[in-house]
Amino acid sequence: MKCKNIYLILLFLSFIASSFAQHLGGGLMLGPTFSTMKISGNDSTTFRTDFTGGVRIALIPERSIIGGEIDVIYSRQGTSSKKGLDESNNSIRYLEKSHYINVPLLLNIYLRKWNEDDEDESMIPRLRIGPQIGLCIGGKEVKEVKGRKKQQYITPWELGSFNRLDYGLTAALSYWFIEVRYTFGLANVFKENEKSTNHVISVTWSDIW
Repeated sequence: MKCKNIYLILLFLSFIASSFAQHLGGGLMLGPTFSTMKISGNDSTTFRTDFTGGVRIALIPERSIIGGEIDVIYSRQGTSSKKGLDESNNSIRYLEKSHYINVPLLLNIYLRKWNEDDEDESMIPRLRIGPQIGLCIGGKEVKEVKGRKKQQYITPWELGSFNRLDYGLTAALSYWFIEVRYTFGLANVFKENEKSTNHVISVTWSDIW
């Protein structure tokens, strides 16, 4: 199913949800990311740790179990290779670091009905699913030999660099102010690789207002 069709479905479901009592809410998001890339012909990639932060605007139901949300997130991603040895028997590792502005459009499914004593959504378990579109705003390649780093900054408009546009599917579980989110990339990260996709796990704290 094309990403465009997914957006239309989510917009339709959000419209249905708006027929119930709703209010607008949201908050800030901040936490670590654990990201990697699946690259064809390369089985040595592993996760690297960085951070993400942004804002969320949510359509929060007061009686139904369906809501909607749109986020604007700055995400530091990439991948790391497993440590190996070069021709001089020195330890060596490669890292790809990328920076994205991601905008997921999420359908919020509350896993129980609201009670009269619920003051906000924080105590209700929530499942969030939907498509995400991202814009690569830069990155760098890092070669680490014997703990010393040599890095090269790259921009998305250069040949042989990252593609500017990224898209994928996002799923998250939230409870209290904590959310665990996984984004499965569908677009090629690199311009020249046959197949390269982002895979990102984030654990964020989000206040609610």
